[in-house]
Amino acid sequence: MKIGRQTIRPTRFRGRGFTLIELLVVISIIGVLASLTVGLSAVASRKSKESRVRADLDKLVTAIENYKAALGMYPPDNPGRPSTNQLFYELSGTIYEQAGARGNFITPNKQERIDAESIRQVFGARGFSNSARPGETPKYAEEFKPSQYGELALESDVEILVSPVRGPELFSYQGRPPVQLAIPVRGNPKNTLNPWLYDSSSPSRNNRNTFDLWTEVIIGRNIVRFSNWDKDPVVIGRAK
Repeated sequence: MKIGRQTIRPTRFRGRGFTLIELLVVISIIGVLASLTVGLSAVASRKSKESRVRADLDKLVTAIENYKAALGMYPPDNPGRPSTNQLFYELSGTIYEQAGARGNFITPNKQERIDAESIRQVFGARGFSNSARPGETPKYAEEFKPSQYGELALESDVEILVSPVRGPELFSYQGRPPVQLAIPVRGNPKNTLNPWLYDSSSPSRNNRNTFDLWTEVIIGRNIVRFSNWDKDPVVIGRAK
């Protein structure tokens, strides 16, 4: 375009490409940011698991103490077998109904039932302390969410309280050789339950005058124990 005797030409800008060094710097920055994101995500996941286990532990400890206040005793345990305990039924409360030669114990909400023979075989007990007859109510009743208990892989319907976080396959108790901790789920044996462990009778328990309640869970690469005798979680091993 001409104005008078001058010619104005449009200016052309030529973009300059990134040099190899600049590209390497950008890639390095992206890598650092990605590693920070992954690290923060792992920390958040660990904190979330710890919070869920701690909340369930506190709730169960409170429920067990409320049970004692109502019945004058702590819930019975399964001597020598802390991973297979009757806490779910004792804390939920049951109602005994005679059914022919076999009696059934039913939770107050009528969602779960167990027969007397299964109680004997699984828990080594003849019945439950916190039980009532039809028309009556148990002395104590705690409500549990479906995610807080699971059904054992047995022919009969047997429930146990479970931890919200996956646990190891084995655990060691009072210096004994490791035994099975992960319990197969009824109807899907490939999945396993991580039970809450309970001891209210052995002379070597940590809380001599009350009870021991604990769970072992996998967080990251560690096996971590949450218990009512340690203030904080304790790393007790490495997950395989």
